Amino acid sequence: MQDLLQAVEKELNISKEKLIEEGVKRFLEVELRNVSLEIKKLGERYGVDSFNGLWQKLERGKVTESECFDDLTKFEYLETEKEKISKLLHNYRKL
Repeated sequence: MQDLLQAVEKELNISKEKLIEEGVKRFLEVELRNVSLEIKKLGERYGVDSFNGLWQKLERGKVTESECFDDLTKFEYLETEKEKISKLLHNYRKL
């Protein structure tokens, strides 16, 4: 990995720190897009866009707990990940 960084740094005349910084930023952007897409796909299955939307359907009896328990858990996890990634990106943009 170090060799790759050095080669790119030399060939493109860009500092290793800038490469790492831009690489981390791009990684976070891609992760945010992927998590958002997973949330959207999961929500489409139930006609909702969030954990709360699915929870409300469960409370109203539109779905059963056995039907959606795994997806509720997944929604919660994905929304937490999205929040963490968004916060990291927001803090990065402040720098």
